[in-house]
Amino acid sequence: MRKLALTLVCATCCLALFATGDSLNYLTAKDTIFVNMDEFGNNIFRHQMAKGQTMYSLAKFYGIKLEILYNFNTELPTDGTMPPNPVVNVVIPDSAIVDWKQAWPRKNFVPVIYTVKHGDTFYKVAKTYFNVHPDTLKSRLYLKETVLKTGQRLQVGWLSVKGIPEAMQAVNRNPLGLKMQALQQAFNGEKLVKKTRFQNGAAYWQREKKGGSDYFALHRNAPIGSVIQVTNPLKKKTVYAKVIARIPDQAYGDDIVVVLSPSVAKLLGAKDPKFFVELKYFEYVKE
Repeated sequence: MRKLALTLVCATCCLALFATGDSLNYLTAKDTIFVNMDEFGNNIFRHQMAKGQTMYSLAKFYGIKLEILYNFNTELPTDGTMPPNPVVNVVIPDSAIVDWKQAWPRKNFVPVIYTVKHGDTFYKVAKTYFNVHPDTLKSRLYLKETVLKTGQRLQVGWLSVKGIPEAMQAVNRNPLGLKMQALQQAFNGEKLVKKTRFQNGAAYWQREKKGGSDYFALHRNAPIGSVIQVTNPLKKKTVYAKVIARIPDQAYGDDIVVVLSPSVAKLLGAKDPKFFVELKYFEYVKE
């Protein structure tokens, strides 16, 4: 009977994919949450906005700071205007996903579904994606074997229709990934005697390359190995990147002040190969 129930849930997934809430509620008992792991190690759910819903109230419901929510949705304007019926990326922390024993009464919870991708293993899905013991996930799914097939849908747990507490979001990984968090800490924690430099100009990145999660930059003056702060004032987004080399003069014009890896450019909301940025970095001062 339990196996049949799981099958029925999976069979209705396509119908519930974008049925996320109504004008009064962000989640209802009829909804199903589909999550996928992004390139920064976060479980992402795509929420279809309904009439009357706003980015502010959505962020509050899921316990996410508004500026963080926009970091995951660089294509959306930050001036309060919204395209009709937008789909918004929302982070779902591992701790918010509970098993069937905790999901009671059942009407207060919605199923959380993960679709198996090429290269996934059961261990990877359990430990890396959802931070649960493989035996625990196997028990949740009532599986006899753990061989996965691409496209297979796994109900990894349940999520409360009442939303996610802010504290539960805060204890999870940095929204832009652990690597970005470490770079930000390095930038803010410099102990050496340095002089602060500010610079404005064009940034360049290669759109055809895959982003990955490597946050690096080429710069003409910032010390190699140091961390620079890069801001896109148009999108009001700030990220950090490690300087790994100098900008080769023969390859780039004088108007290019920084060359960014695709992952950094995408976090800044870049669409064109060249876009305006504001830089902050440190230079060593001789005593």
